[in-house]
Amino acid sequence: MGTFLIAGMLLLGGADAPTRYYAYDAVEDRHGVIAPWYRGQNGQCDWRVRIAAETLKRYPWTDTARAAAAAPEYIFSGAWKISPEGAITVPPIGDWANGDLGQRAAYVLGGLAEYYRYTGDAAAIAHIAMQADALLDFCLTPPDHPWPDFLISVPVRGKTYGQADPHGFIQLDIVAEVGSALVRAALLCGNARWLAAAEHWGELLALKRAREPGAPPWGRYANPADAPWEDRMTGGVVFMIDFFDELLRAGCRGENDCIAEARAAAVAHLRDALLPDWTGGDTWGRNYWDWPCPVQVENVTEFAARVLMAHPGEFPNWRNDARNIMTLFLNRTCVSPNSNGGVFSGAWAYPESSGCCGRSLWYGPFEL
Repeated sequence: MGTFLIAGMLLLGGADAPTRYYAYDAVEDRHGVIAPWYRGQNGQCDWRVRIAAETLKRYPWTDTARAAAAAPEYIFSGAWKISPEGAITVPPIGDWANGDLGQRAAYVLGGLAEYYRYTGDAAAIAHIAMQADALLDFCLTPPDHPWPDFLISVPVRGKTYGQADPHGFIQLDIVAEVGSALVRAALLCGNARWLAAAEHWGELLALKRAREPGAPPWGRYANPADAPWEDRMTGGVVFMIDFFDELLRAGCRGENDCIAEARAAAVAHLRDALLPDWTGGDTWGRNYWDWPCPVQVENVTEFAARVLMAHPGEFPNWRNDARNIMTLFLNRTCVSPNSNGGVFSGAWAYPESSGCCGRSLWYGPFEL
C-alpha cells in the first residue's frame, strides 16, 4: 500500500498548473484549486448538460432508405465530426466500428434518464424510446439461438445501420450494463416491453451461470467461439450485480427466484475472489470490447465503487475497498508519460486506462 501512497504524493507535486485549459483561461480559487470559469447558475454543470443535450437534439437523422429506422444517427453510429461553425456530420463506418453500439446505448439510456430527472426536458423521453426500440428491434439474437432474444452487445458483424449478426461478440458484462439502463428507462417511461426484455436477459444470465465452486459465475462471452480473445470475466461481475439490483428493484425475480440466486453468486465472487486480489493487474478490467483489456479501466472502477457503496451490509469494509480501488486506478492511469495524467490546479485528469489512449484526459474524469 505504501508504494501507491508514495506514487500518489509524487503525482500531487509533479504536475505544473497551466494558465489555460482548452479554450479558457484557468481560474483558481484562493486555495489554488481549479474553479469554474462559468458564472451562470450551478457553475459549469448546467452549462455542460445543456450543451450535451442540445447537441443530441440537433443531431442529423437517418432515413429508411439507408437505415433500419428513421432516427438520430447516434442511435446507429458512434462516429461524428463537428465543424467550427457547429455543423454535425457523420462519416461512414464499417462493421468493426459498430462494436461500440452496446456501450453507447447504455450511456444514451442512462444519461438521458438522469438528464430528464435533472431538467424535466420531455425531449429525453423521445430519444430514450428511439434508442430502446432500436436495440430490441435490430440487435437481438434470433429465437432459435442458444441465448434466444438476447442482446448482441458488440455487433461487429451484420449490417451497420441495420440488423446485427449473432456472430458478433455477445459480451455479457456489457449486456448487463445495457440492461441496467434499460430497466431504469422502462420504469421511467412505464414501458412493459423494455422491462420484459431486460428481465429475459437477466433470467438467461442467471440460468446459464457456472456453478462450480470457486469458478467465476460467467465467462466474458455467450459465444466465445466468435470472439478473438480469452473467455475470461474479472471485474465485469460488478455490472451483473448492478443489473440484478435494478431487476429486483423492479420486481423481476425470474424463474424460481433465479435472479436473486445469481446476484448472491455474483456478490460472493466479488467478495471472496476479486476483493482479496484488488491489486491484480486485470482484476478491475477485461471490459472494453475492442481488445483483451487486461488492465484496470474507468467504468469497471466506477461500478465497483458504486456497488460497494450501495451495499455496506454485504461489504462491511466498503469505505476502504472503494477508496483503494479508486486510488489504484488514478495511480495506474497516470504512470505513462504519454498521457501526462496527474493533478492540474488541484484536480485529477487521466485517460481511461493505463493501456489507452494517449493524452486523452478529458472524458475519463467525466465518467468516473
